[in-house]
Amino acid sequence: MILSITLISLVVWNMQAKGQQDPYTSAMKSAIELMEQALEPGELAESANRFERIATAEKSKWMPYYYASYSLVSMSYDEGDGAQRDLILDRAQELLDQALELEPKESELHVLQAFLYPSRILVDPMGRGMTYIEKMFASLEKAKSLNPENPRSYFLEGVNKLNLPPSFGGGADVAKPILEEALVKFEAFTNEDPLWPSWGEKDTRTELEKLQ
Repeated sequence: MILSITLISLVVWNMQAKGQQDPYTSAMKSAIELMEQALEPGELAESANRFERIATAEKSKWMPYYYASYSLVSMSYDEGDGAQRDLILDRAQELLDQALELEPKESELHVLQAFLYPSRILVDPMGRGMTYIEKMFASLEKAKSLNPENPRSYFLEGVNKLNLPPSFGGGADVAKPILEEALVKFEAFTNEDPLWPSWGEKDTRTELEKLQ
């Protein structure tokens, strides 16, 4: 009888423990929610600050650095002042570099690097265009080689080729099949980590609708 009660107690305790989130996961989910709901640059800056604080406490985890960098890169696209944009991107690059030191073979980090480069181009399109376009596509190829099923690498490739003229290997005819492949991969992609990046699918659908 005592053994039965003990076993039941252990089962109940285990179920309760599984239902509870550790402080790291809870803090990350809260910061991700803030980031995903952000409508203003200041809200993205706040989410970046939250992720940096988590990274300070969890130095061995790459995701806080990733999301801090992603928040700043996203914010940079709304910054009209070139010098200020570069400052934001400088910090985003520092955070991304820290993540890459921890997980140099993580496909998502190379996708984020490819997402960062076009914002650099917008500061000085004529002066920076060719250099950063080459770097961007090199990062996407690296991301694909590390994980061919990562849909975000195909999404960014498709979007960027859509915005390149045909004389540079771009245009709608080139971009559409890449975006279609991205959508197939988004629909098939699964990851058990609740904190895993999930952006890109909605924008892929939007771009494909424009091309119909």
